[in-house]
Amino acid sequence: MDQAVNFYELKTQLADLGFADPEIVDRLRERMVGGTGDFRLLHRENRNGLITEYAFDVQRHDPNDSLQYDHLEAALYQPGKEEYFYAIFSPDITRDEIGQILQQGIEGPFIEENLPDYFDRTKISNILNQNTMNTQNLSYLQKQLLNLGFGEGMNKELEKNIEAKAPEFTLNSTNEYNKDKVDYTLHFKAGEDMYFFNKYDAKLNDTQQTFYINKGSGITAKEAYNLMDGRAVHKELENQKGEKYNAWVVLDKENKTENGNMKLQTFSDGWNYKPERAIDKMAIVGIDEPGAKDKLLKSLEKGNRHQVEALKDGKPVKLFIEANPAEHRVNLTNYKGEAQQLEHYKKPEFKNEKKPEQKQGAADEGTKKKRSRSVKMSV
Repeated sequence: MDQAVNFYELKTQLADLGFADPEIVDRLRERMVGGTGDFRLLHRENRNGLITEYAFDVQRHDPNDSLQYDHLEAALYQPGKEEYFYAIFSPDITRDEIGQILQQGIEGPFIEENLPDYFDRTKISNILNQNTMNTQNLSYLQKQLLNLGFGEGMNKELEKNIEAKAPEFTLNSTNEYNKDKVDYTLHFKAGEDMYFFNKYDAKLNDTQQTFYINKGSGITAKEAYNLMDGRAVHKELENQKGEKYNAWVVLDKENKTENGNMKLQTFSDGWNYKPERAIDKMAIVGIDEPGAKDKLLKSLEKGNRHQVEALKDGKPVKLFIEANPAEHRVNLTNYKGEAQQLEHYKKPEFKNEKKPEQKQGAADEGTKKKRSRSVKMSV
């Protein structure tokens, strides 16, 4: 084959793989002038304090054949330090893929035992596909932790454990709410292709509870605190048949499962608890402003003790409101934590109203049946 054609083919092949540096092209031209035999084309680069050395092996497999790019030897190291990784790559591996393997090798080492120092297309694809899966899995879990209120503080430890390929691991975190500290232990377990965040343990003073994650969702860190602090949370749940429904949830501190977890008491839509019935009767300052009522109701659904100002005898008083589905009312306390009566904070038109009469026996029995439908649900 004509040397010029051979040179053009090799130059194009290397460029397609990402090696289009003028220095590499010039050295290739110099070595091929005059019909040279086999040779090694050397190239070195320094990026961010790391040295990468390339040795392109060009061979003539038969005296009558043209020169061909046979393989590449590459090494990555940091001058003056022990970190060093060397490998041989088949001629179809791109510069970017080589860089990823070298970087993983120097940061690793690779977890697989007896890893060959020769990387062909199959080996490269397996490793990089696994890296992609790990990256996607990590990103998904990090987003999950963020959505559940655990923030980003555990991201680095999460990444380390996924890279280490531990069959299961735990991460610890502490959040503070209203000067109360809650300690969390998060449990992760490896599946066939990815890790799953299955559950977390929460501890508030002497109260402990395990909360389970279902398909990436569940009780948030703040909601766990509110539940353990004795308040109710409104959630979308799923029964044993996989059917979704909405319900208020409270922890039943008097009844526990075999593993010590407090049982969940649920009040579904059939229980017909609506905190807005009490809110609409209260003379709350600013409640008619756009979005104010929705903000208050959403806060109650998360189990928060929400602060408002309500009028008592025409004067504004700071109050804390929390949902109480079990008793079909809202709990009111002042800044000292003293219980307050709803009647004192009602709008004038609702004061001294009489409650509708109902037949005790039939009505009570009906609500009990509606409430008991969802008691078996666990979170």
